[in-house]
Amino acid sequence: MISPLFAWLFQGVFLNFLFATAIEPETVYITVEDEGPWGHYLYDNFYNLYQDDTGKPVDEQSLKFVDFINVSRSEGQALWDNRTAPVWIYIPGNFTDVFEQWNATVLTVYVNSGSFRATAAFERIKWYAQAWMRATDLYIQQITPPAAEASYGHQLAIFLVMITSVMAPSPYISKSFAGEREQHTLEALLVVPMSRLRILGAKLVAGLLLTMFYSTFTVVGILAYNALVTVRGTGSIGSQVEFYSVEVSSIPLIFFCQFLILLCAIGIGVVISTMAKDQATSESINNLVLLVPTMVIGILGFAGSLSQLSGVFGFLVMLIPFSHAIMFLNGVLSPAPDPISLVINIVYMLGFTIVFLVLGARAFEREAIIA
Repeated sequence: MISPLFAWLFQGVFLNFLFATAIEPETVYITVEDEGPWGHYLYDNFYNLYQDDTGKPVDEQSLKFVDFINVSRSEGQALWDNRTAPVWIYIPGNFTDVFEQWNATVLTVYVNSGSFRATAAFERIKWYAQAWMRATDLYIQQITPPAAEASYGHQLAIFLVMITSVMAPSPYISKSFAGEREQHTLEALLVVPMSRLRILGAKLVAGLLLTMFYSTFTVVGILAYNALVTVRGTGSIGSQVEFYSVEVSSIPLIFFCQFLILLCAIGIGVVISTMAKDQATSESINNLVLLVPTMVIGILGFAGSLSQLSGVFGFLVMLIPFSHAIMFLNGVLSPAPDPISLVINIVYMLGFTIVFLVLGARAFEREAIIA
């Protein structure tokens, strides 16, 4: 029941080690197309500070650049497209003109947000650039790879919630049906003057209470993870702490989605457990049935949007209830969720659960009649 707490704490401790790499130097590329004074003023300041850092210990360096390389726009774009440029500063040709006309201008910085060193280097670049030109005069446009649009905390929440939730009910459900049949305690329960539906309902209520404890430990784990990220990350990568943490306002929706996932897993587990010969077989089949599709849709979800899959394969993927769980989590954690899409995902997961609970109830009732 407390496994999600340990999972989140492990991620928090692991992230602490990764945060330590944020103080290590990073290679930075720069392109200056501006012919006016302000673009070269910014470049000269970066270059001079980089030269001043040369030979100093890392903890005494200001910019912490391994190398500061001047490239053409085509070269910089090629490096970025090939994912070989961790940080690429682009000063456009109209940098000075826009500044002189509007008293404000834009500096574009391409950042591999999946790298701690790159995000830390970006924060230092942003701080110095806005200090030299005043924060109100210089807007920093940060561009990240398409695969990194979702924050680290966003992706971590989806991954941990999915993996831990689909496996959580398996031991209890398997023991409640196949396990009791194997230990010959189910027969004694069936002769009790109580309807089979009430027996099944009591087992499900107990399972739901356990899932509530499970989800509670997930919330505690997320809060502990955020605390570790905040304590260790503040001062090393600045505002990037937000990128690696889970937004607190989204925790109730994560709790709700995990509850739906657990319900789906219970529904599937009831059907498998009422048909399996013993507890070990029930758990093995249950883990196989739940884990394999979850891993597949998890990989597909990280590679791109599940809703973009088409054809027979896309149809089969969308039949899996956990696909809708991933889409729901992506929706609630995105800046602009689609309410209609969220409702559709909720309805599908609830409908799937009800269907499997009905199938499990019929299988349980048949077993009682045979006994």
